[in-house]
Amino acid sequence: MFNLPSFRIGRFFGIPVEINTSWFIIFLLVAVTLTTSYFPATVEGLSSAVYILMGALTTLAFFGSVLLHEFAHSLVARAGGLTITRVTLFVFGGVSQMEEEPRSPGHEFVMASAGPGMSLVLAALLYIVAAFLDAAGAHDAVLACVDYLWIINLSLAIFNLLPGFPLDGGRVLRALLWGITGDLLRATRWASRMGQALGVALIATAVLGVLLWQTLDLIWLAVMGWFLSTLAASAYQQQLVRAQLARVPLERIMSSPAALVPAATTLEEMAHSYFLGGRHSRYPVVEDDRVVGLVDLRKANQVDRSLWPETTAGDVARHDLADIVALPTTSVDRILPKLDPNGPGAVLVVEDGRLAGIVTRADVIRLVRSIAEES
Repeated sequence: MFNLPSFRIGRFFGIPVEINTSWFIIFLLVAVTLTTSYFPATVEGLSSAVYILMGALTTLAFFGSVLLHEFAHSLVARAGGLTITRVTLFVFGGVSQMEEEPRSPGHEFVMASAGPGMSLVLAALLYIVAAFLDAAGAHDAVLACVDYLWIINLSLAIFNLLPGFPLDGGRVLRALLWGITGDLLRATRWASRMGQALGVALIATAVLGVLLWQTLDLIWLAVMGWFLSTLAASAYQQQLVRAQLARVPLERIMSSPAALVPAATTLEEMAHSYFLGGRHSRYPVVEDDRVVGLVDLRKANQVDRSLWPETTAGDVARHDLADIVALPTTSVDRILPKLDPNGPGAVLVVEDGRLAGIVTRADVIRLVRSIAEES
C-alpha cells in the first residue's frame, strides 16, 4: 500500500475493514471532480453548497460500492475455507487480503467473479431506482447522483473483468489456464503477462489522447496502466517465490535448538541478553520445562521502561499458541500468514510433542534473499 499506514474503521461479517492513508487522495479527487465539474455540467443552477453535498455523498456511496465489491470476494473466499485477514480501501480501490491462495481453479473462478458480479447487481439495482425516481418526478440533483452511481458501478465491473492479472478478469483467466494446464505458476505467468500488456495498452491510449486530441482527460488511464503493469509483474514474482518456498520444509530454516526464555526473566534482562545480543526479536517462554508463551520486542515496548525491572517475560507473553505450532515437514509457504507484521511473527516447530525449533520472519527473509540471489 505504498508503505503508508492504515487504520481500522470496524468489522463487517467478522472481517476487519481498514482505510489506507492513500485512500484520502482518491476520495478528495473524486469528490472535487464531481463537485466542480460533473454535477455542475449535469444539473445547472444549483448553489455551491448543494454541489459540495452531492459530491461528498456520491463519493461516499461510490466507495461503499467498492467495499461491497471486495466483500463479495471475501465472503465467497471464506465460504471456500480461506481466511480473510482484512479488507483495505486504498488509492486505487480496495483489496481483500487472504492468508493463502485459492485451493482449486474452480474456487478461484467463483471468487474472482463475485466482485464484478456484485458491481453488476448494484448497477442494475441503481438503474431501476433511477428509473423509478425519474417516473416519480424526483429532483434532477437526486437523479444525477443515482445515475452516476449506476454508471460508475457498471464501469467498475467492466474494467475489473478485463483479462489482465491481478484484475478480477485476470484471475478468471488464471483460473481457466490453471484448470487447463494444472500448473498454477504457469497460469500466473501467462495471466500476469496479459496484465502487463493491458497496462502498456492503457498507457499508450493515454499518450495518444494527449498527442492527437490535446486532452489530459485520459491521464488516469496512464496511471492505471502503470499501476496494473507493475502489480502484474510483482504478482508473478510473488507466486514464483511462493512456489519455491513450497519446496522448503521448516526444518531447513528453523533455529534449533530454540533459545528459550524462563518465564521469570525480567524485561530488563531480556533487553540485554536476548533482544540486543540474540538473533531474534521473539522467543518462546518456558515454565517448568514447558513452553507457555511467546514474548516479542513489540510487547515489551508496550510496557513502560521504568517497569521493566519488575515485569517478567511470563507477564507479557502471548499464551495462545495453538495457531502458531507446525511440524518440521510443513512447507514454508504454509506459515507465511503467521509471519504477518500484525500477527504473532513466529512459528514454533514441534516434533513428537517437544519443541524442535522456531521460525521467525527474519528466517524467511533470509531464505527469500538466498532464493533471489540464486535466480
